[in-house]
Amino acid sequence: MASIPAQFADASLQQQLKSARLLKQQMQQQSQELHSGIEALDECVSQVRPGDLVEWGIPPGLNGRLIPLQLLKQQIPLSVWIYHHHGLGVFASSWISHGVDLQRLFFICSDNPVRELRPIFLEDTFKRIIIDSPRKFNDGDMAFVSRQARSQGQIVFLIRHYFLSQKNGNPHASLRINTWQSGRHSFSLQVIKGAATGRVNLPYRAVAEEHGSYS
Repeated sequence: MASIPAQFADASLQQQLKSARLLKQQMQQQSQELHSGIEALDECVSQVRPGDLVEWGIPPGLNGRLIPLQLLKQQIPLSVWIYHHHGLGVFASSWISHGVDLQRLFFICSDNPVRELRPIFLEDTFKRIIIDSPRKFNDGDMAFVSRQARSQGQIVFLIRHYFLSQKNGNPHASLRINTWQSGRHSFSLQVIKGAATGRVNLPYRAVAEEHGSYS
């Protein structure tokens, strides 16, 4: 099995930032474009630019996180996944098996990220920030994160633990999208807000196995 980077271990915020800053100095120019190699998914996120916030509706148990995960495989810039899964940890070998580059992706646990991890949002070390199902995240937190993303040129993913509804908008998000596995053979994406709304289906093999370009 591939080795587990030191930054994957449970460490303090300051240790994480120190490691990331050192790694950033060693890295060449980092691409900011969201890219998965899956044509239909890349079309859905083609409008997203640095400074944008993407809101994902991903209820538990439906494998929906495999969709944003596809955007963390292709020579990503330094990124951090802030997670809170009811006390559960991160299973490193699973991420590796899906092709995620753990040398570029950091993890830290928090149920109140804006309050507990504020320094992450005040600098541009992490160009992609994934906030996964925080327990405490109010309108003020949303406005702060969105403002800082624009200021630092970051792309922020905010994952909700439920399906998003068209009835409840989010003026801070440039793209709002639900994702889930549809049966045994496909995944579904429902774009609630974006350049083009509607439902898109992806073959299972495009998401869960090595792939070239799938439509």
